[in-house]
Amino acid sequence: MKSANCKSLARTLGCCLIALALTACTIGRVNKRVSYWTKETNAHVFVGTPIEDAQAYLASRGLEMHCCTSGFDNEPAITGTERDVGRFFFTEYSVFIVVDMTPDRRVSGVQVFRVGLGL
Repeated sequence: MKSANCKSLARTLGCCLIALALTACTIGRVNKRVSYWTKETNAHVFVGTPIEDAQAYLASRGLEMHCCTSGFDNEPAITGTERDVGRFFFTEYSVFIVVDMTPDRRVSGVQVFRVGLGL
């Protein structure tokens, strides 16, 4: 009886290790996408650029930008999301890009976030 329990425990642990290894690869993909968007925006979306030019550039890279978000602690901005770039168990990760803009509709800054939805 004890031997059967040990085998069952070993099998369960083995499955957990395989799942963890596969999940780590997925989180690596999320980090690569965050790195990609950070590099793209740093190289091509400069402070002072007209917001329409920033939208056009990001659209050329497959990212649909939405206007306009604002809140208590942030400037007006356009946002875009690359959805489902990775998973970790019951959490789906996306990359969220925020392009802050000045009142005359010019880029004032860019932020790239990893966002997880789920448990």
